[in-house]
Amino acid sequence: MHNHLLKKTGILLAAAAFALTQLSCGTQNTTESAEQTAEAPAVPTPEAAETAEEPIGPMPQPEGSEPEAEVTDAAEPEPEPEPEPSASAESGEEAGTLSPPSEAEGGSVFGDPQTSQPVTDEKMQTLLYSLAFPEGNGSWSAYIYNLSENTEGSVNSRRQQAASLIKLYIMGAVYDNYDLLISQYGQGSVDSSLHSMITVSDNDAANTLVGYLGGGDSAAGMNAVNQYCAANGYTDTHMGRLLLQSNELDDNYTSVTDCGNFLRKVYTGNQEGDSAAAAQFSLLAAQTRRNKIPAQMPEGVSVANKTGELADVENDAGIIYNVKNDLIVVFMSENVGAVGSAQSTIAALSRQIYDYYNN
Repeated sequence: MHNHLLKKTGILLAAAAFALTQLSCGTQNTTESAEQTAEAPAVPTPEAAETAEEPIGPMPQPEGSEPEAEVTDAAEPEPEPEPEPSASAESGEEAGTLSPPSEAEGGSVFGDPQTSQPVTDEKMQTLLYSLAFPEGNGSWSAYIYNLSENTEGSVNSRRQQAASLIKLYIMGAVYDNYDLLISQYGQGSVDSSLHSMITVSDNDAANTLVGYLGGGDSAAGMNAVNQYCAANGYTDTHMGRLLLQSNELDDNYTSVTDCGNFLRKVYTGNQEGDSAAAAQFSLLAAQTRRNKIPAQMPEGVSVANKTGELADVENDAGIIYNVKNDLIVVFMSENVGAVGSAQSTIAALSRQIYDYYNN
């Protein structure tokens, strides 16, 4: 009996010892797990990965390896190659640059065909491109108005030295003030000066009329011419000196487009029976200088024109009429070396324009 109690007691002590051992091992494992958790680096969440800063500078590469190409989020586009210059740009100013119609709205070189304003149609554009200005003999501009079709166009239209083309605008200003002037200076004197100024390009007659416009003051007379130009939209035209005077301080300027618009008003007014326009048309038709626009015209073709010359300038502005298709043609040139050749150029190109519309 005693031995049986001792054996039972020993079994209970052994069970208790085993339980204590298991409890101690569980505590140690839990502590190690907690320590490993504390030492392990935190795994960033997707939101944290998106907001984390990228490393600054390139990552180190193993020796002997090819460096990786750098990729940026918004690589700058490579610049586009410069466009090839056009044929007209390569050939210089002589090739010509089409100018927009003088009164067309909307900014188109063809204007607005729905209005009564002149436009540049395809036929005229083809003609303008075909005009062969001389190379090495000055800079040129040209204007064409097709009076039958109400179309216009110009090449290189810009402000240039007017020479005697300024007399067109003196004539216009005089007829704007005609009644006043003839009451002050007499109709005979005014008409005689107008005739000499236009038909033989008399410079003294031009200066006389400018003085009349200013009431005896030439500066006031030039201002009257400029006011007339401004009122009529001749924005490229300016009278800055009397004829034969030095151009050191100022000069006289106009453009082929201004001259063309002036002649168009004269032509239209004459057709409509306006007496002042008819008088101006008659003076231009009586022109004695016929070596430019009229020079190569066929027999029977009439030209009312006004020329302009300086030492290196050859200009002419004319109305070609009494033909199937009446036209206005204006040429201006400057820095001309060969004067005779420039006059022949104007004559030949004027005939080309005439043939284009009348043959």
